[in-house]
Amino acid sequence: MRVILRYFNKKSIAFLPVCVILIILQAYLELKIPDYMSQMTKIIEGENASVNAVIGPGCAMFVCALLSLILCGISGYLISGIAASLSCDLRSAVFKKTLDFSMEEMGRFGSASLITRCTQDIQMIQVFFTTGLQMLIKAPFLAGIAIYKISGKQSEWTITTAVAILIIMILTVAVIILCAPLMARTQLYSDELNGLAREHISGIRVIHAFNSYDFHSRRFSVANENLSGVNRKTGTYVALMMPGFVAVMFSLNLFIYVLGIGVVMNTPNAEKANITADMVAFSSYALQIVQAFLFLIQTIIMMPRTLVSSKRIGEVLETIPAITDGEGNVKTDLKGTVEFRNVSFRYPNSPEYVLKDISFTAGKGQTVAFIGATGSGKTTLMNLIPRFYDATEGQILVNGVDVRDYRQKDLRNLLGYVPQKSRLFTGTIAGNIAYGDNGRFSATLGEIQRAADIGQAREFIEQKPDGYDTKVQSGGSNFSGGQRQRLTISRAICRDPEIFLFDDSFSALDFATDNRLRKTLRKTAGDATVLIVAQRIGTIRNADRIYVMDEGRIVGSGTHEELMNTCEIYMEIARTQLAEKAM
Repeated sequence: MRVILRYFNKKSIAFLPVCVILIILQAYLELKIPDYMSQMTKIIEGENASVNAVIGPGCAMFVCALLSLILCGISGYLISGIAASLSCDLRSAVFKKTLDFSMEEMGRFGSASLITRCTQDIQMIQVFFTTGLQMLIKAPFLAGIAIYKISGKQSEWTITTAVAILIIMILTVAVIILCAPLMARTQLYSDELNGLAREHISGIRVIHAFNSYDFHSRRFSVANENLSGVNRKTGTYVALMMPGFVAVMFSLNLFIYVLGIGVVMNTPNAEKANITADMVAFSSYALQIVQAFLFLIQTIIMMPRTLVSSKRIGEVLETIPAITDGEGNVKTDLKGTVEFRNVSFRYPNSPEYVLKDISFTAGKGQTVAFIGATGSGKTTLMNLIPRFYDATEGQILVNGVDVRDYRQKDLRNLLGYVPQKSRLFTGTIAGNIAYGDNGRFSATLGEIQRAADIGQAREFIEQKPDGYDTKVQSGGSNFSGGQRQRLTISRAICRDPEIFLFDDSFSALDFATDNRLRKTLRKTAGDATVLIVAQRIGTIRNADRIYVMDEGRIVGSGTHEELMNTCEIYMEIARTQLAEKAM
């Protein structure tokens, strides 16, 4: 919770004392009502009772109730604003924090859990501050003053009230003991349900293609029933508790009046009016004490889940990313060079190395390619250059400087990265091509068209009615796989980087488009260094240097012609892809 409290902004903190004063004034006005009820009772029970005599106290009681209602509305409005502001700041902080996460943190938390933390958990905190804050301020003041008011009155009434409060506290403790572990499990089941929903929605095409509705319905039903079961149990305990509280309240009122009858009957006539007035006031104060405890109980019931939510938010906000910026004062005369020096890598918490003792150099303007079987470590190698992960052992140098010495922003602005899975963002084609924080967000239409032309995307873009203003749906779902791949390649080209990283980025292109794209890229970006991961020999056969990978190691290097004579694995790949003439 202490982490959450840091995110109260100055404006919110300034309003908190005002809210506290308003809530205390509201409680004070509520406590004045029994006093006026007592006065009215004395007047009615007296010998000179009349309607005119009760008008004054009655109007005063009405004014107190009205002012209390107004203050309640104002304080509720201010507190809801403070809670909404807090939740807004928390969502922003969590979102910004996740942007700093490396792949290690993303894998540890999981996207489904992060979504739940950013939505449901923060919403729970907002609800707690909206309702719980008022109760925490009002209830102690209300109970304290009410207890002071009834102190010294009839001992029978005092004992009855104490017993009622004791019963309420026992019920509360029982419910908390039963509900606390269930509320903690609620968040875990919510993560699971969100993960399944996300998986099913993103994989809807495969589900349709394989007619696996029943299988996925069963999976979702199990997770849904787990969450519903926990919520049902929690709701049952709370629902059973409330009638118990109501029964205690009415029973208390009944016992006060039953005991009060005996007291009144044994009191001289001259004192009966005062005793009756005390009984009415005591009854009202006793109910306010019970009501105050009910306020506290409602807050306490919300507390376990709120604490779980705040802990989960705190875990995100207090996580220190594994990838941090270097000093950033990088000075180098080199441009467009990449060097691996005895680099080994294994994923966090994994005992096995994915890459082992990798060494190579890619000079300015060179095209260096990597090929190998699936799982040989090619994509992992590419991910180390922009520091999605850091090497476990060895050094990676860009322009002669260790990548750990760069600020991440500066390092990545040197790179034009095209991932294995094409990813587009909601917006327009032009916005997706002119994407990235290296001065290219302000790219002109001419620069965007040039990048699209090199990336072989211009033709299909200009065939669309809206051209470069064509809307892109989430993930680029309104484009084919080949079109998405050409747009992501155009996006990297528009950055005008020193180094291109193509991670199996030509797999969805036909051979003719693949060939044209690589030739055009070489002509227009001759000074740029190109690193390519590919599955097809045709994509990389003209590379200056080809590295063959197997089980995380480089097992062969050279040109296409050299590898065809020296590397058995490369020859095997070539035999499966190329016609005998081409070999």
